[in-house]
Amino acid sequence: MATTEQLMAQYGVAWFGFDEASGNVYDKLGNGYVGTPSNIQRLNGWNGEGYSASFNGTSSVITQTAPMPDREIAIRFKFKTNVLRATDMYFLTTLNSYKDQKGMAVGIANGKFHIAWTSSANIYCVRYESSDNFTDNQWHDVFISWDGKQGSLMCIYIDDMKTPHAVLRAESSNNGHLYPTFAIGRPAGTTTAGWYGGELDDLQIYNKALSPSDFEQKRLVVKTTDNKNLVLSPTSARVKEIPNTVEYMMLAQGGVVKEIDSAVDSQPIDFTKPTTEYELVTNNRTPLEKGRMFTIPISGDFKTAMIEDNY
Repeated sequence: MATTEQLMAQYGVAWFGFDEASGNVYDKLGNGYVGTPSNIQRLNGWNGEGYSASFNGTSSVITQTAPMPDREIAIRFKFKTNVLRATDMYFLTTLNSYKDQKGMAVGIANGKFHIAWTSSANIYCVRYESSDNFTDNQWHDVFISWDGKQGSLMCIYIDDMKTPHAVLRAESSNNGHLYPTFAIGRPAGTTTAGWYGGELDDLQIYNKALSPSDFEQKRLVVKTTDNKNLVLSPTSARVKEIPNTVEYMMLAQGGVVKEIDSAVDSQPIDFTKPTTEYELVTNNRTPLEKGRMFTIPISGDFKTAMIEDNY
């Protein structure tokens, strides 16, 4: 279990939030990748924060210099459209044409979400089209994951991150297929068709076949006892208050952190004994106050805890 930031630090290739008010689109990881926009507007972000990229369906595109992974991959992005067009509109692609180029394309046509990946000229690794219509002018959350191997499964999640929207068995492998660049909003390298009309936001690209469950950060709720205060250990730099604006804002706006079973993937933590990671002390030290959050390393993983009560 980890946050998006932690997974990006380990497996991230590029992360485009489109939060610049105008001009170029910059990779949030700081890898130096820059997207060049053409006829792109900036509208409100998918969660009401920052901006999204708006495409007009006829001439809008963002060309990228970031490479698409050539083996394992996970892609996540948000989209919103009300354009019902019979011809393909592409969210992102690495190819010009299925007939003469190997690569991938993710798009929508007649309101149906589709994805296709070719291993060589017009030979598909996987190909899918949804039965659902997604031109409802609502934000949709897409997550695609594949380890790039022949016979393995590509999993596609849309909105429901607990149950795959589709599971496809790859007919051929993705190994060694180099995709030096990709385009957002139309097929790469062509201007004749495939223009997307709608909004895109929060495009994440990983070089690991992740699962949505990897993004779920379990939380522990801690309640201290009389004359005991939970504080950061002065001998450990691994325990830190979480610098996570999203979680902080969620709590400030009335979000609830619910208790979970602490024995799901580790032994229950005994908060009555001092350790090198955290300690219980008396009132002679300054405690973390009620509502403050911090992380606890457990077997190489980080759990999030919040002080429910403090005396």
